[in-house]
Order: sequence, then C-alpha cells, then structure tokens
Amino acid sequence: MDISVYRQIQEFVQQNIQDFDKGLEASLKKFDKERVETVRSIVSQEYQKFIKNNFKFSHSGENRRKLYRDFVAGIQDEDYQPGIIGTLAIRDKTSPALAARIILEEYLKDISPDEEPLDRRNIDPALRLRVNQLLKNHALIDDRDLAHEILISKVKDHSYGPIAEAIKHSIGEEHEQKIKDQLRALNIPFSDEHVLRSRGYDKTPDVKLDVPIAVGGKVINWIESKALFGDRESHEGYLRDQFWSYWNRFGSGLVIYWFGYIKQLDSNREAGIVLTDHFPTDITFYDPKKIAKGPPSLKESRDRSSVTDLVATRRDAFSDSLSKLSLKETDNENITK
Repeated sequence: MDISVYRQIQEFVQQNIQDFDKGLEASLKKFDKERVETVRSIVSQEYQKFIKNNFKFSHSGENRRKLYRDFVAGIQDEDYQPGIIGTLAIRDKTSPALAARIILEEYLKDISPDEEPLDRRNIDPALRLRVNQLLKNHALIDDRDLAHEILISKVKDHSYGPIAEAIKHSIGEEHEQKIKDQLRALNIPFSDEHVLRSRGYDKTPDVKLDVPIAVGGKVINWIESKALFGDRESHEGYLRDQFWSYWNRFGSGLVIYWFGYIKQLDSNREAGIVLTDHFPTDITFYDPKKIAKGPPSLKESRDRSSVTDLVATRRDAFSDSLSKLSLKETDNENITK
C-alpha cells in the first residue's frame, strides 16, 4: 500500500476511533476497495495508540474510583441494560477489558478494605494476581451481575483482555503454520524457532532455512511471519528489536506482513531484509551443480595451472636457494680439481 493511501485511512480512523466497533464499520464502508483484513489491522493499531495515549488519564486514582461508582450506580438503575462497562469505557477513552480490570480491582478493595494500599497507584501483587484470575475465569466472581458484565467486556474488546490476546495468538500461529506447510510442500528444509532455541539461540525468526533460497534475486536465509499491517511505528520497532538481530546471526531474510504494509518501508532489500505480503512464488532453489562441477579429472589436473605455478611460495623460494647452493658447491669442486 502506498503511504498516501495509508494516511487517508489513518486520518479517517482517528476521527472515529473512540468506539472501536463504529470506527471499524465506518472505515470498512469508506475504504471498501481495500482488503478487509488490512483495514481492520490499521483500525486496531490506531485504537491501541489511542488507548495508550489516554492511559494515564483513564487510570488515574480519581477516575478509577469514579468509574467504579458509576458502574455500581448503573447496575442498580431500574433501566439497567447489560454492557454498561463498554459504555463507560468509551466515555473514559479506554477499552472494555481495561475498564473491567479497574472495576474488579476497586470491587476487591471494597470487599476487603483492610487490605487496601495507601497509594491506589500501587496495586498489591496478590490483588493483581487475583484480578488476573477473575478476568480469565469470570465464573469465580461471587457477584452475578459483575460476572456477567466482565464476560461482556471481554467479548466486546478486540484489542485487550484474555479473549483478544488468545485470538491474536491463534491468528499468529495460523500464519506461521502457513509458512511451514508451504516450505514442506516445496521440499525446502528448515528449522523453526523451537528447534533454534534448543540450540541456544536467544533471538530466533519463525523459520530458519537449512538451505537458502532466492526470492526476486535476493538470498533468503530466514522467514518471519507478522499477522498484521506493517505501519511505520511497528516496522521500525521490529527492525530494532528483531530483524537486524536475525540478520546479524543468520544473514539476509524475508518478512511477511500478511495484512499488507506501507511499500515505502521496503527500503532495506539491498541490506538484506525483504518485505512482502504473501508467501513468495518467484523462488529460485539452490542447485549445487551450477556452483561447482565436482573434482577435476586427472587430465584436467595436469593441464590446469595451479596457484603455485603463478605465484612463488616460500617453499619454492627455499627450494631455489638449495638448488643454487648445490650448483655453487659443484663449481667450487671443479675449480679445486
């Protein structure tokens, strides 16, 4: 994708990003000629940036307590409708799962006031562990209404929370498996990251090719799968934290951004990092017959000049000195006679 198209999508998304579902729906309708997974990935990235930028405000002590009070009031209201955490999250510029975490923490402090820390910004490790357990398994929450709201918030959240993380992990694993299946179908031997870690490598790509291939004339030693859109911020972070480390250990490689990328970011091909949005089809396989003919025949050995025929070695110079010394001794004997 050209950067001009990306900026159009980005600017439109930023105007409608506070409510993820509405922002995604509007963006898909506006940019209907682009791939659905590409637009969705861009919306997710912009939503996460939005949440991070407002995190300090939404998670301040005063706002945390206000969020919990409004949640309790909403639950007790006679016109209560399920999904109140999502509504409050949009108001406070945070995500449903993050708002649910705040409410759970405040709820546990209320039912155990003696354990409440003096500084609300410092969450007790035991309390944090309990909150994580309740978020993963809302059935453990005693309050029925709160448990139902936590469930809705987890399902509603597309970027944060245990369900969102599980989905993202599953999508990542699925696209990594695509690479392995394609390599096996082409009989290209490889080692995955689990094998590489067992060999002692700390930073490993998804796939290290045992026999290099060439893609578009570029030698490829490893392949990394990224099930997202490659924007500038993400790509620069991966270059710094991953890709150059792979290059340093294994040589040049290929990065697959399955949901597309800004084409202007593909600027390191000559340096050894190639970008694409699909598994390559223009593959050149290693053929040892084109590299070397094998050991020469006896006749070729006799006819071919060696390096020592062209450049004198120290051993040759020593032999010449011995020969000259022998000739000199022979001349001296003749003169004596």
